[in-house]
Amino acid sequence: MELLLSQRERTYLTVIKHLTDEEGFARLSKIAKEMSISPASAYEEINHLIKKGFVQKTNKGIKLTEEGEKELNKAIKAHRVVEYWLFNLGFGAAEACNYAKKFDYMVPLEVIEKLYVNLGKPETCPHGEKIPE
Repeated sequence: MELLLSQRERTYLTVIKHLTDEEGFARLSKIAKEMSISPASAYEEINHLIKKGFVQKTNKGIKLTEEGEKELNKAIKAHRVVEYWLFNLGFGAAEACNYAKKFDYMVPLEVIEKLYVNLGKPETCPHGEKIPE
């Protein structure tokens, strides 16, 4: 089983999640500003994510669907497990994070799960962020 998100999609979902955690919903203008892109580009990608079932528009703004949350959590787990593994290999926390970003989305979920178990099911990444179950 593989992640259903590209790096770009993961970035959008992460920004939307962050904004909804702070404000209850995400507005297109704030998404565009967070990502340093034009509102038109953000609009295009949001529509793509709606078609994939990862986000929905409400009268207040944009938010993740249950499927979007689920896929984002898989991507977060993959990143944090790979980051933890690289940290254990001797990389600094920031360096491990930067390297993990380059390939974590390509690692099959079965490999992530085996790595997670092999590492002793760590609860947090090197930055202290929770690793989702």
